[in-house]
Amino acid sequence: TPQFGAFVEVTAPDSNAKAQGLVHITQIQDGFVESVADVLQIGQEVQVRVTSVDVGAGKMSLSMKEEYQPREPDDLSAFEGIPSDQWLTGKVVSTPKFGAFVEVTAPKGGATAQGLVHITQIQDGFVESVADVLKVGQEVQVRVTSVDVGAGKMSLSMKEEGGQGEEE
Repeated sequence: TPQFGAFVEVTAPDSNAKAQGLVHITQIQDGFVESVADVLQIGQEVQVRVTSVDVGAGKMSLSMKEEYQPREPDDLSAFEGIPSDQWLTGKVVSTPKFGAFVEVTAPKGGATAQGLVHITQIQDGFVESVADVLKVGQEVQVRVTSVDVGAGKMSLSMKEEGGQGEEE
């Protein structure tokens, strides 16, 4: 396998036509790949999607990563006006490096939406890794600190209002 990626033979979905395409090293998986041979072996069957075809040059680009699907922004109008001292129960949906996305239900009307608990709002004191503190699916208590309906963004906190961790 070349250092820059892997050549993969693909079969067209509606026929038996075969062609070779390149999965560039950056398209093998999310995150850094140091060596293609560490991730892929010759003869290994993989799932790919075609990202581009240049018929004139006889080149086809492939990806093994899932296509990025930007999600529709949540309707946050039901969360406007919730006092910042009111606690809501939420469920952790994902834990990127910078915080946790938590799905919460509005107290009135039952609307659900996702908000971000920034890494600095998870607990008093330093959090090195979000995944060490929170797990996907975990139930947490949060409070709404800001809502931007136009941008579809809601900020949440798991810390007491105004608390900086004096009581340990």
